[in-house]
Order: sequence, then structure tokens, then C-alpha cells
Amino acid sequence: FESLAKSLPLLYLGKHKDQLELIEAMLFGQAGLIPDNPSDNYSKKLYSDYHHLATKFNLKAINKSLWKFMRMRPGNFPSIRIGQFAHLIFKSTSLLSKILDITKPEELIKYFDVEASEYWNTHYIFGKETGFKNKTMGSSSINNIVINTIAPFLFFYGKYHKKDEFTELSVEYLQHLSYEKNSIVNSWQKLGVEAKNAFDSQALIQLKNIYCKHRKCLNCRIGNQVIQHKF
Repeated sequence: FESLAKSLPLLYLGKHKDQLELIEAMLFGQAGLIPDNPSDNYSKKLYSDYHHLATKFNLKAINKSLWKFMRMRPGNFPSIRIGQFAHLIFKSTSLLSKILDITKPEELIKYFDVEASEYWNTHYIFGKETGFKNKTMGSSSINNIVINTIAPFLFFYGKYHKKDEFTELSVEYLQHLSYEKNSIVNSWQKLGVEAKNAFDSQALIQLKNIYCKHRKCLNCRIGNQVIQHKF
């Protein structure tokens, strides 16, 4: 996704921010996922639109082999996430001001509640039809966006502009949201350290990455207590 973002200047997306089909064409095209021989109307339209835009903006797609589909739940396939991302861009006019104006976690979460376009209700990949299922962004995915993107940004924004209300709001978001579920937090839980919210889980991840990962047990209060207890 980082490679995709770097390959597609925001300016080009901004020129067509009110046209979802063209946003999708640029994103799927730059991702290299649009089939060379599209078999349905949606894919054919994306193919046509992308090649027009690629010529117009001199775009070059990234290598499609970078995307991983194996050992992944279909709902997390890159194709679905890109479709949801396109919808988010489509509805994200004045995104910064909207994020700064929101003060309640539930309002922020609702703003990121997006779904891929209608085609993806019956597809997980191009050209292969499946049973109907709305491809909405799950609550855990939205939480991860707020935890790892919005909260850190608000904290930095508040520090940079010397506006304490934003640094405090970023902490409030983390204290309100459920803790992040990943292997690091799970390992802490197995050791008897429970995360009550996202603020706790971020602290535990930081401890792991700064101390445990580099075996700096003697520089860590927890590590010192464990060593003293064992010996």
C-alpha cells in the first residue's frame, strides 16, 4: 500500500475526487490488479479509464506480484481494501478539517465506516463471482486506523501547533477504543498482563519494541522486577 501511495500523487486523485469510478480506476490500475483481458463491464470500464488516465498523467503501475492473497481472509484481500480506500477518498473532501472538528470517538469511527462499490458485493477478486456480501470496513479495521494513524497524527498536530486540546483528544481516543489485537499483545496476555484499552496495548507494543526486542531488560522496570524475582 505504501508503494501504491508513492506511485500515485495525491494531486491526481484530487483532480477527480468527485468521481468514484475514476478514483477506483487509478488505484486498481496503479496496483496492477485490473485484468489485461477484463471479462465483465465493471472491469472493462476500469481498464478503459485507467489507460486514459495513465496516458494523461504518465502513470506507471507497481508490480502486481507485491500483493499477497494467500493465507488471508477474503475480506482482507487487497482488492477489497483498495475498493474501500477508494470510497474513503471519494467521501474525504476536507478530511483534515473534518478530523479536527470531530471530538467524539463514535463520530470518528462512523466517518471511517466505508464499503467497497457494488461490484465487490459479489466479488473478492476481479472476474470471479461469489455470493452476496457487503464489503464494509470492520470495526477492528477502523479501530486500527484510528489507533495507528488518527491518534498519533492528532497528538503530533497538537504538539506542533501548541494546542493541548488535540493531544488530549488523541489520548481520549486511545482510552476509549478496544485494545489492538496482535501477536505482541497476545504474548503479554499470556504473561498475565492484560490490556484494558488501546492506550494500554500501544504501551505494551512500545515496551516490546524498545526493551524486549533489544534485550534491554536491565533498563526496564518490568524486566528488573522479573530478574529480581527469579534470582
